[in-house]
Amino acid sequence: MRGGFANAAYMGFPLIQALFGAEGLVYASAYVTVFNILLFTAGVGLMSSERSARDILGSILKTPVIYAVAAGLLIYYLRLPVPSVLASAIGYLGGMNTPVSMMMTGILIAGCDLGALLKNARLWRTVAARLLLIPAACVAVFMALGIRGQAAQVVLLLEACPCAAITSVFAVRYRHDEDFACGLVVISTLLSVVTLPLVALLVTL
Repeated sequence: MRGGFANAAYMGFPLIQALFGAEGLVYASAYVTVFNILLFTAGVGLMSSERSARDILGSILKTPVIYAVAAGLLIYYLRLPVPSVLASAIGYLGGMNTPVSMMMTGILIAGCDLGALLKNARLWRTVAARLLLIPAACVAVFMALGIRGQAAQVVLLLEACPCAAITSVFAVRYRHDEDFACGLVVISTLLSVVTLPLVALLVTL
């Protein structure tokens, strides 16, 4: 359960590649790196019952993704050469992110009671905040700070993506309301079929 299926980001990757090409993917990768660091540090601390700094640090140190991010940053900034065989293998694994996250979302959809989810008002409020309020807040902040350009567009698209599938994983792992977490992933993913293309249209006007 330590692995990260961040479909919130990887759903946007194909769209970003289509709109902005390889340069857009560089910005998206930087976003996902920060996302993973925060997820497995602050996220673990908030979700777990381990409230002491020592316990939280111990939990973080047991998370493989932190070491993977550190190794990736080291290779990138030091321009360390990677053997072509290893680079190809990593590339193939990276290409699995989107389909695997979609498979996981499909499994969640199959296991959820959509009828009950649709009647949950708190779930709808949370989904509205994720798909509408957060992107709107991003736009407001970017406008206030005068931030423009491709990097801002990529971040806005990723902020408009649905809840990550790892939301459900964390809910199970740390004994929270897993049905509610599942509902967030399912409903936000279904609605993003409409909202995400609209946001993509807005950022490219």
